[in-house]
Amino acid sequence: MNPDLFSSNDRILHSPVVRAAVLMIAAEPNAAEQIANFPTRSVRGAPLSFRAFVLSFFVLCACYTSPTGGQTANQNSPDPSQSARQVFTRVIGHCGRGASGSGRGDADYLMVYKSKQSIVCVDRNFWSVEEDAKAISKFFPYFDAVIVQDKALFPVKTPHAQFAFVITVPTGSGHAGCDLRKVGANGTFCNTVSGDFFTKADLDPVTRNSIQGFWGYLIPLHESINLFTGLLSPGWPTDWWADHRSPFPNAMDVELLRSIAAKADALDHAMRSEIAASADLQLHRFTDPPNPTRKYDREVAMFLDLFDRFGGFASYARAFEYAIGEDKLQWTSVSQVTSFNGDDNHSENLSEYVIAYLQLGFGTDEDLTPMFRAAGVGTMDKKIAPYEIDSTKIREIATAHCSIRAAANAGLNVNRELRALQAGNFRSANAQGGSSSSCPIECTFRDNSCVARF
Repeated sequence: MNPDLFSSNDRILHSPVVRAAVLMIAAEPNAAEQIANFPTRSVRGAPLSFRAFVLSFFVLCACYTSPTGGQTANQNSPDPSQSARQVFTRVIGHCGRGASGSGRGDADYLMVYKSKQSIVCVDRNFWSVEEDAKAISKFFPYFDAVIVQDKALFPVKTPHAQFAFVITVPTGSGHAGCDLRKVGANGTFCNTVSGDFFTKADLDPVTRNSIQGFWGYLIPLHESINLFTGLLSPGWPTDWWADHRSPFPNAMDVELLRSIAAKADALDHAMRSEIAASADLQLHRFTDPPNPTRKYDREVAMFLDLFDRFGGFASYARAFEYAIGEDKLQWTSVSQVTSFNGDDNHSENLSEYVIAYLQLGFGTDEDLTPMFRAAGVGTMDKKIAPYEIDSTKIREIATAHCSIRAAANAGLNVNRELRALQAGNFRSANAQGGSSSSCPIECTFRDNSCVARF
């Protein structure tokens, strides 16, 4: 155990020492092995009772639990539900030092939870307040459920590390990524959220019901969606997907919260009820025009409508797989935006590509371009010059994908056409060859060609 975890105020020894050590051994299966391997050379020759006392003393120190410690799941547990049932009240390690919640200064982050899916790192100053520690501890099994759902939605290879939820002193904000390099794949597979999200309640302005921890359910999930989307490919349209306004994550917040509330068996009934209520609040904020929050967003409503009409998570996952998994597209190249800086990526070409692959994933026979146009794609974001998406181009992009997949499935070389598609030059990306049997399910074989179904 890292000695920095102890301060002078933390060194509280319980008595009798031997009895406490026995209780620790019962709770920590590895403690007996630690005793057997402990170097007793310095006490050899002393009375047996004294040697037992010394060994018991060191076991107690090794297994010490501070009065305001965190919680950790049994790390050998095969699933989050089992982990959530077996917790020990203690800090289990260090996540490192990083910026405080304000972005200034230097804060000490304690690891207070670890499972197969996630770890939780909390600013020592926030964790040291008993009420705050208790509020955060309640969310440990929920964090696991979030990552399970993210992995189900996004067909992307994730780092060989647990996702890190980093919790700061109160700031009222959150973002994807973190400033800690010891966790979350060197600070890339994590998010950072404000501690007060977990300690306060929020009032649903419609039902007038109070939801404890609404922002604690929403923001860590929301930022994880942003991060997983970025793992697929950087450069999603900032004007109508995420960043400037974030309608896609806002819509998926609702659906992921609903799914977790319905399916996460590790969560108790009270938490599942709170999560379901949080999903409803998020839904009404963005899809009810008269909602008092004034957050109504036509594009959020569009994404939710598409989710309901075309098969939910599976339809979006298929779109991601066709674009990123099969055709290896990177939106930064497709957009043909030379000034891309990571936070501002938008163009007509990019939007038409994304919409083409969404329609392929949805398996629609109907061109949905009018729906995207009516929702404000190309015109909603007032930070940029408006543009108009073109249904003919969208169909040509989808057909280029179909022709390439059909020819590749028939064993033909499609490298030239695929490179053109990846560069955003879809009109130079039509491959020749293939047959009805090699034409993939998201396409149709018509007039001796594999083409888009819509």
